[in-house]
Amino acid sequence: MNIKHIITLIIAMVLSAGSVFSQISYVDTPVFKVGEKATYGIYFNLGFISMKAGKVHFEVGEAVVRGEDCYKLTVNGYTQGMFERFYVVRDTFTSYISKKTLQPVYYHDGKHEDSYWSYSTYLYTDNGKADSLHVNFEYIKRKGTSKTEFNISKKACDLVATCYKIRNIDVASMSRGDVAAFSLLFEDIVYELGLKFTGKENVKLKDGSKYRTSVFVPTLIKGDLFKNDEDLKVYVADDDNHYPVYVEASLKMGKAVASLESISGTKYEQTGKKMK
Repeated sequence: MNIKHIITLIIAMVLSAGSVFSQISYVDTPVFKVGEKATYGIYFNLGFISMKAGKVHFEVGEAVVRGEDCYKLTVNGYTQGMFERFYVVRDTFTSYISKKTLQPVYYHDGKHEDSYWSYSTYLYTDNGKADSLHVNFEYIKRKGTSKTEFNISKKACDLVATCYKIRNIDVASMSRGDVAAFSLLFEDIVYELGLKFTGKENVKLKDGSKYRTSVFVPTLIKGDLFKNDEDLKVYVADDDNHYPVYVEASLKMGKAVASLESISGTKYEQTGKKMK
């Protein structure tokens, strides 16, 4: 289990199979702003054993990249406590997206997971076409360096940029059963993804706080992480900020939970949180 998988839980990386995709709209302006910070606790239940495995921090900053005013979106994930007896993780992911268009401009990550390490970058450039971007992808690891170039749709984003992009989905325009479609660039492959809206629900977090939420149940990528299609539930605050507050996933060896611990600097009032 690496931090890419943990972030996947929070942003709901999904691959829809057999669903009817609705024409979902996005809000006109970003629902986040510079200065927003959020922290999630990551927990694993393995049989009768439950432990806090680590934390993931999200932060929105700003920077100028190649003359473009950008949002700097940073995600830091790490293990802690007893979990580090089994596995140690120190991962950082950073994406720069244009403030004007929200298109990706540059991305880099650094992953240190026990003895494994790797670094990767995406450099996005205009290829002169209205509907696509050119990407230079570099991947560095112990075994060597690989470089490749390809074009992607302007609808596609890297992992971190996708996290913030899907927060801008206009949830108010969705009916139960609607599936919002989007595209995720993961390494050198673009996945066509979907996020199914299942309704409203109250949820209690690990710290005891309660939220009104919009609930999404993805159809998942099948592979070595999840057992079945609907093993992931994502609870998003039912206010104009659209940030995830709780994620629960069934794994082959147990269950993983991401629970919001703190959030500050939101663009709008946090009306989704209920009084205790």
